[in-house]
Amino acid sequence: MKKIENFNRLFDNTLLKPEATWQQIEDIIDESLEYNFRNVVVPWYAVPYAVKKVKGTDVGVNIGVGFPFGYVPTELKLNEIDFYANLGKETTDFDMVANISLVKSEKWDDVKQELKTISERVKKFDRIAKIIIETSRLTDDEIVKISEVIMEIPTIDFIKTGTGFGPRKTTVNDVKLIYSVTQGDKKIKVSGGVKTLPQVEEYLDAGANIFGASASLSILNEYNEKYKD
Repeated sequence: MKKIENFNRLFDNTLLKPEATWQQIEDIIDESLEYNFRNVVVPWYAVPYAVKKVKGTDVGVNIGVGFPFGYVPTELKLNEIDFYANLGKETTDFDMVANISLVKSEKWDDVKQELKTISERVKKFDRIAKIIIETSRLTDDEIVKISEVIMEIPTIDFIKTGTGFGPRKTTVNDVKLIYSVTQGDKKIKVSGGVKTLPQVEEYLDAGANIFGASASLSILNEYNEKYKD
């Protein structure tokens, strides 16, 4: 991997573990601001606080919708989008979980309709729409198929690999499967087990664009050490 300008901007700096304390939430927001990461991702109840903290900066607040399995009704997903979007323009990105049960049931028309509906709502607010397909729960064929469905929906910007709560980590093969469909026409966000710079380099080579990671700072430190003048 060659040196990347603004490497820090590849990361949505994430803290979503259930046992996260308020102090840790404050700390990761401060860290995200100090290192100018692309976004910060915190437990949803802390989003109003994060919005106030990042106001006037280049750091956005990333929202999760339909966590962790995506099978809440579409109407509730729309309510979530409305609530967080109305907190302010600082809520820049919406990472929305596809209904895994519908995917496993091969109800592709229903999958497409919901993803179209929720991504259109995000675009109504002029925000970035990402769909989490949770590769760790899908077969290779299912990963390809849902990626094909997403390619038919112009209001979706990114395919995201996982919530971070799946049964396994994201793999390079997952990213390659998605990219075999998207060919760069939609972006890919990798999340779920991104811990090291070599991993990031592999994912980038496979077609990834950005990352959701709780290890953003340690990866940035690895990068700075590798490419120090």
